[in-house]
Amino acid sequence: MSARKGKVELVVKVPQEELRGSVLLTGFPGFGRIGYVVPRYIASALSLRKVGYIITPRVPSVVVMEDDGVGLPFEIYYGKAGDQKVMVLVNRAVPEPLDQHAYCSELASWTAEVGVSYAVLVGGLSRDYEPVNDTYKYRWLHNSHFTAPQLRAPKMEGGLGVIGPLALLHIYLEHRGVPAVMVLPYSVVDGIDYDAALVGANVILGELLRVQASVEELAELARRQREALERMAEALYQDRSRESSSSAHIFM
Repeated sequence: MSARKGKVELVVKVPQEELRGSVLLTGFPGFGRIGYVVPRYIASALSLRKVGYIITPRVPSVVVMEDDGVGLPFEIYYGKAGDQKVMVLVNRAVPEPLDQHAYCSELASWTAEVGVSYAVLVGGLSRDYEPVNDTYKYRWLHNSHFTAPQLRAPKMEGGLGVIGPLALLHIYLEHRGVPAVMVLPYSVVDGIDYDAALVGANVILGELLRVQASVEELAELARRQREALERMAEALYQDRSRESSSSAHIFM
């Protein structure tokens, strides 16, 4: 099925009736690249298949070679996890600013037309706002149409916000009457944060989809990243210690 709405084209190779009742998961590369890593990992962990893609007027000029072939900037995966139908939109890039409103508006309209049960949006929340000794490692929020059970963590604190295409998509899903929940693991701002991605994947798989899927590969990436950061911190500490010792000898 090819649905052209305005300037955004959604090409989906599965009958719309089959997608009805699916849970839609998506995000955009941002803090920690959580909005890309989590949907891409879950699509792989649940063995979902590619069923479509999205074309924008200024589609990013990049393709990526991955395990399942050449990846386009915006691709749709679909399949079943137990009795649950799951659809994942993997955004390997962020739509160009001039395309973001049309992209999010038409995606929300198509989602409402398909009749998804609810949408899960995922992105990173700066670790600068993480409370000391917080055990949940994420916050969340939802729109007025979402009536599923509450997640374990507190909702995002008052005064904080979400910006960019993730916020736009949330707005348009609200407008189109699509239930939506946003999961926001605390993340570094720059680079990839596998620890935060692991938190997000566990929340979505365990608390929302309630399906069993291996996260061992993501956990191993998180472990290696932690070890590398610990080595870097130790090296910096040693360098500073040597500098302090040298300065003490100079000024004695």
